[in-house]
Amino acid sequence: MPQGETFHRAVSQVLFISQAYALLPVSNIRSVDVNQIRFKWRSPRVFYSAIILLLNLCEFGAVLNHVSSVGVTFHTSSSLALYVVCLLEHLFFWRLAFHWHSIMRHWHRVEQLFLSVPYRFYGEYNMKRRINIVVGLVMSSALVEHCLLLANSCHLSNLERTQCNINVSYLESIYKWERPHLYEILPYHVWLLPLLEWINETIAYPRSFTDCFLMCIGIGLAARFHQLHRRIAAVHRKVMPAVFWTEVRQHYLALKRLVRLLDSAVAPLILLAFGNNMSFICFQLFNTFKNIGVDLIVMVAFWYSLIFAIIRTTLTIFITSSINEFEQKIITALRDVPSKAWTPEVQRFSEQLGNDMTALSGNGFFYVTRQLVLSMATTIITYELMISDVINQATIRQRTVYC
Repeated sequence: MPQGETFHRAVSQVLFISQAYALLPVSNIRSVDVNQIRFKWRSPRVFYSAIILLLNLCEFGAVLNHVSSVGVTFHTSSSLALYVVCLLEHLFFWRLAFHWHSIMRHWHRVEQLFLSVPYRFYGEYNMKRRINIVVGLVMSSALVEHCLLLANSCHLSNLERTQCNINVSYLESIYKWERPHLYEILPYHVWLLPLLEWINETIAYPRSFTDCFLMCIGIGLAARFHQLHRRIAAVHRKVMPAVFWTEVRQHYLALKRLVRLLDSAVAPLILLAFGNNMSFICFQLFNTFKNIGVDLIVMVAFWYSLIFAIIRTTLTIFITSSINEFEQKIITALRDVPSKAWTPEVQRFSEQLGNDMTALSGNGFFYVTRQLVLSMATTIITYELMISDVINQATIRQRTVYC
C-alpha cells in the first residue's frame, strides 16, 4: 500500500461524483489535506443540494395528493415508500455532512499509525483499487437497471397510447405514465422532461449509492484491521516482549474507537439501506406471481432489477462484514501464542477482543456480519412460502390490456 494512501484520498473521487446528485454537500471534498474539509452553509454545494431536496419534497407532496385521490394500493404504497426512503437518505447524508470533517480528521489520525513502519510492510490490501472496482461495478449496474426501467416505462406508455387511441404525443404519454401524480397538476411541456428526468436520477441514485458508501467504509476499515492481523500473524508462535503486545493492543483500541465513531454516524443509513433492500426484494418476489413472461421488455427489466437488488445487498453484507471477519482472525491468531509468552498484556488484549462485537450496526437492531446473510435469506424464504400459500397464482396475470 502506498505510504500516502489514506481512506480520504481513496474515496474522495467517489464522494465528489455523488455531490452531483446532491449527496454529502461538503466543501473541499477532493482536498489532499483533510483539515480543509468543511461544511459551509453558504456554498454552491449546499445551495444545490437544498434545491434538489426542495424539488423532491414538492414531488413527494404531489405523490401524497395522488395517493389520497386514487386510494392506497399495493402499487401506490410502494411508490410512496420509494419517495420516503429517498428523502430520508438525502436527510441522513446531510446529517453526515455536518460531521464529515471531524470524522475524516479522526480517521486520518488513526491511519497515521498504519502508514508507518512496521505496518507499511503489511499493506497489500489495496484500498483505492477495491473501492474503485466495487463502486464502478455497482453503479454501472445501477445505470443499466435505470435504463431498463426507463425503457420499460416508454414501452408500456406507448402500449397504452396505441391501444386506447389516446390523442397525445409519444413524449406526453411517457410523462403521463411516469409521473401521474404530476400530470394531474402540472400540464405537459417538452422542456419539463429533462428536468424531471434529472430529478428522477436524484431519487434513484441514492438507493444504490448508499450501499456503495457502506461498502467503501467497510473496505477502508478492513484495510487497517487487515494490517493489524498481518502484524500479529507475522509473529506466529513466537515469544514477543510485553511492549509488543501493549503497542498492538493500543492500536486495536484506536481502531475500535474509530469503528464506534463511524457506527454512530452511519447507523441510520445502514438501517434504512437494509430495510429498503429487504422491502424491495419482498415486493419484487410478490410480483413473481404475475405472468411476467408475457412481454420481453417487462420480463428483462423485472428480473434484472430483482437479481441486482439481491446481489447488491449480499455484496454489501460481505464487504462490510469483513471488519468483523478480520477481528475473528486476530482472535484465532492470539490462540496460537505460546503459553510461555502468555503475559497479562496478552490476556487483557484477548479479553477485549472477546467481550465486544466489532462491526457496524443498524442502530443496535442488528450487526453487519456474515450471519446476517442467513438471517435475511431465512426471512425472504419464509415470506415467499407464506404468500405462495395465500395467493392463487392462477388468478394473477400481468396487465396486457390498458383500456
